[in-house]
Order: sequence, then structure tokens, then C-alpha cells
Amino acid sequence: MVRPLDGVRVLDFTRVLAGPHATRMLADLGAEVIKVEPPTGDLTRFATPRSGSMATYFVQQNVGKRNVSIDLANSRGVELALALADHCDVLIENYRPGVMDRLGLGPPVTTARNLRLVHVSISGYGATGPWVGRRAYAPVVAAESGVTKRQGEARDTGAGPVYANDPFSHADVYTGVEAAAATLAALVQREHTGQGQWIDVSMAETMLYVNEHLHDELYDGPDDPQWIRSFGTADYLAFTLADGDVVVVSGHPAERGTFELFAAALDRPDLVADERFVDVAGRRAHWHELRAAFLEAATA
Repeated sequence: MVRPLDGVRVLDFTRVLAGPHATRMLADLGAEVIKVEPPTGDLTRFATPRSGSMATYFVQQNVGKRNVSIDLANSRGVELALALADHCDVLIENYRPGVMDRLGLGPPVTTARNLRLVHVSISGYGATGPWVGRRAYAPVVAAESGVTKRQGEARDTGAGPVYANDPFSHADVYTGVEAAAATLAALVQREHTGQGQWIDVSMAETMLYVNEHLHDELYDGPDDPQWIRSFGTADYLAFTLADGDVVVVSGHPAERGTFELFAAALDRPDLVADERFVDVAGRRAHWHELRAAFLEAATA
């Protein structure tokens, strides 16, 4: 079966997660991905848990790739890397800004040698700007982009937000997806222009882009107390029932119509008559009490 990226060759200098996730997506689409590792191996090769002798984290992000070990601290290694790039369609790396330039593998060099090359650089804050030199990690970028704040508010059961690092590296994975999408767009554009290009992808800009609730902070209009149209899935309840089953419900429990359905399903008609919950405004004002009542009924 012919796959979309059959015949496309990718030179992969990425490490850990954001970059390897991008190149894994390209490999899944049919690209030949050549992963370049230092003589000591990719850092995630030594991660746990392991299956046999392989780190599952490494395997998940690097399945379907070819591997070659090159010492980029050696001039002969750099020459070999450049020779490989001359015969590739895409080069992707996620070193800190400036590292590839110091090695002699920066975009001005690679794209001058291979005019059709798409050179993709992934970093925390991009290759320009006042934060260009900052180290970046997914939890830090998640906090700076407002995601950690929203997650903490979602854990609020009445005592205030509960802040914690998300076990999933959303900033890395989302950035990998955006880098892969940008690469595909550049390959399409190359069909029209015959030219490759340099693409600068940052984790910070990606997280601002994918934060679908970022616009909430800009809202300054009147908030109708009788209306809810929440697309914040954290407002939806997850019930652990008395028999241990977990039920995830889609729909805001305080919304008109949904509230009555919740009360009926949980056999709590008294909640409908409760003066605290007679309308949307009341249910919003007493949200934590309503939530507690629903959760209590679900586990009875």
C-alpha cells in the first residue's frame, strides 16, 4: 500500500519527546526517518519502565525509524551529518537555539547546501526573542501558558484550586504534532516553489495556540446568570459508583435541562425542589454543594 510520505527522507536529530513524537508521526505516514544518536545513545533509551532490554518510552516515540550513531563533537561526524542532509527532504532537531549553528549544522548551512531541504527547529521559546536562551520543560511551559492554572481550578472542590504537574507532557506532544503539521505544509509548498525552508516551532507558542480557553480571559461582557454553555470538560462530572464502576458524564450538571436529567437519573427529585438549585444562577452560586450532592447520590 502506498503511504502519503513514501519517498520522503527525514534526518532526525531530535531527543526525548517533542521532536521524536513529530518524526514518529512522519514515519507513521510513510517517511523514511533516520534517527541520529550520539555514541552513548538517546537519553530515553535508559528510561523505565522496560520491556526486556528496551525502554518502553523510547520505543513508543521511535518505532519505525532507522538509527545511526554519529559523534557531532567530531568534525568528521559533522561532515557525515551534512552529507546525509544533502540527500534528505527534511531535517528536524530540538536542540537549544544556537547549538546546531555552533556545530556547523544550522539552517543557513543545511538549506544552502540542499535547496529543497525543510529544516525544522523545535525549542522552548523559539529562535528569537528575549527568552531564546531559557531552558524549557513541559511542566514549566504548561504553567506559563495557563494550562496548569485551569487544571488546578478544575480540581477545586470548594477549598480552592489544587495545583499539580500533569502526568502527561502535553507541551511536548502538542509541539510535536504542530511541528509535523508544519513540515507537511512545507513539503506541499515546496511542490509549488521548488524551495525548502526553515521552520521555527516553539513549545510556548504551541501551548498558547492549543489552549482553547485562553480567550476566556478576554471576556468582559455581562455574564447572564441564567445561562451556561460550558465547553470546559473539567466541569463535567466523573462518578465512581458504589460497585466501583467509573462513569464519565458529558454535560454541565447545572445547565437547564441537564440538571433535571441528572437529578432524575440519580433518583434525587428533592434536589429539583431545593431552593438553592431552583434556577441556573442558584446552581452556579452553590456549585460545590450541588456537585457534592450528585457525587454522594452516585455512590449510595
